[in-house]
Amino acid sequence: MKPSANYQSNFASHGLRRQMQTGIFSERIRILIWILMFFANMCFHLARRSFSAVKGVLKPNCSSNYSSSGWEPFNGPYGNTYLGVTDSSFLFTYAVFMYLSGYIADRVNTRYFLVIGMVGSGLGSILLGVAYFANIHVLYYFILVQLGTGVAQSVSWPAVMVVMGRWFGKQRRGLIMGVWYMHTSIGNILGTVIPSIWATCDGPWGWSFVVPGFIIIGVSVPVFLLLVPGPEDVGLCPPTHQTKQESIPLINEEVVSCKKVKPLGPFKTLMIPGVIEYSLSLFFIKLVSYTFLFWLPFYITTGNHGYIGKTKISARLSDWLATTFDVGGIIGTIVIGGFSDLLKVRSVLVVSSLVLAAPLLFLYRHFSNVHISLSVVLLIISGATVNGPYGVIATAVSSDLLL
Repeated sequence: MKPSANYQSNFASHGLRRQMQTGIFSERIRILIWILMFFANMCFHLARRSFSAVKGVLKPNCSSNYSSSGWEPFNGPYGNTYLGVTDSSFLFTYAVFMYLSGYIADRVNTRYFLVIGMVGSGLGSILLGVAYFANIHVLYYFILVQLGTGVAQSVSWPAVMVVMGRWFGKQRRGLIMGVWYMHTSIGNILGTVIPSIWATCDGPWGWSFVVPGFIIIGVSVPVFLLLVPGPEDVGLCPPTHQTKQESIPLINEEVVSCKKVKPLGPFKTLMIPGVIEYSLSLFFIKLVSYTFLFWLPFYITTGNHGYIGKTKISARLSDWLATTFDVGGIIGTIVIGGFSDLLKVRSVLVVSSLVLAAPLLFLYRHFSNVHISLSVVLLIISGATVNGPYGVIATAVSSDLLL
C-alpha cells in the first residue's frame, strides 16, 4: 500500500531533524578532537624541547673555569660532543620507530596508543630531571633515557595525524591544519619558557624536566577519557575522501552506508604521486628546523663569547630569544596554509618560502650579533620561511596525499 502524503511528509521531516542533529553532534565532536589533538601534540613538543633549553646550564658560559659550574660530564672539554651524542640518541630512536609507529597507529585503537606515548614521554622527561636530584653524572644514563624517550615520542605525529585525518575532510584543509599546527610552535615556546624558570647557572635544572613531564602525563588523562579515534566509533561516517559510500533509498530518506578503506602498505604508499618528492623536501627542512630546535638557545648563549651587541646573554635570555623562531613558525604556517587554500596549490608557496629562507639564514648567521632587535626580527622571518613550509607539508600536504 502506498504511504499517505502526510506520512511521507512526517517521515521526511523526521529524517531532516535526524540529519541536523547528527550534523551538530558531528561538529561538536570534531571541535573536541581538534582541541584534544592540539594540546596532546603541544605537550609532546613541550617535553621534547626541554633538553635544548637546559644545555646552556649543563655546559654553561658562566665562567671560563669548567669545574666551577655546569654538570658533569657535559661541563668538560668534550661537553659539546656529549650533548650532541645525547641528542642523537633521542633522534635515532625517534626516526627509526616513527615508521613502526605509523604502521601501528593505522591498525590499533589510537586512543590507547597515543596515551601510551604521552605517558612514556612524560616519564622520560622526569627521569632526565631525576639525574639532578639523584646527583647522576653518568653519560650512559642520559643516553639510555633519551633512547627510550625517542621511542615514546615517535608515537606522537603518526597517532595524531591518523585521528585528524579520520575526522577532517579536505575543505579548507590548509587553513584548518595551519591554525591547528600552531601547537608545535606553542609547544616549543612553552618547552623553552617553562624550563627557563629553573635553567640558570647552578640552578635546580631538574625541575626543567620534571614539570614538563608531569604536564604531558596530566594532559594524557583527558585524552584517554574523551578521545574518539574515528567517526565510525560513534556511528558517524568519516569524511568522504577516505570512504566508499553506498546510497540506499528508503522512501524519502537516503541512508548512507560507509565502508572504511584499508590502510595502505609501505610500498603502495611510496607509489602515490608526490610522496617521495615531499618526503625528500621535508627531510632537508627538518634538518634545518631541528638544528634550531635543539641548538638555538645554546648557540645564542655561547656565540660571540655570550654577547649580542653589548648585551650579555644569560641562559634564560637565550631561551626567550629562541622562542621568536617559533613565533615566526606560527605566522608562516597560517599564512602559507591559508593562501594555499585560496590558490589551490601548495607546492609553489612551499618552494617560494624555502628559496627565501636560504639567504635569511645566511643573514642571521652573520648579523644576529649586531643587536638584539635585529636578531629577533631575523629569527621571526627565518622561522616563518622554514617552519611555515614544514607545517604545510607535515599537515595539509600529507593529508592530501595519503587520505
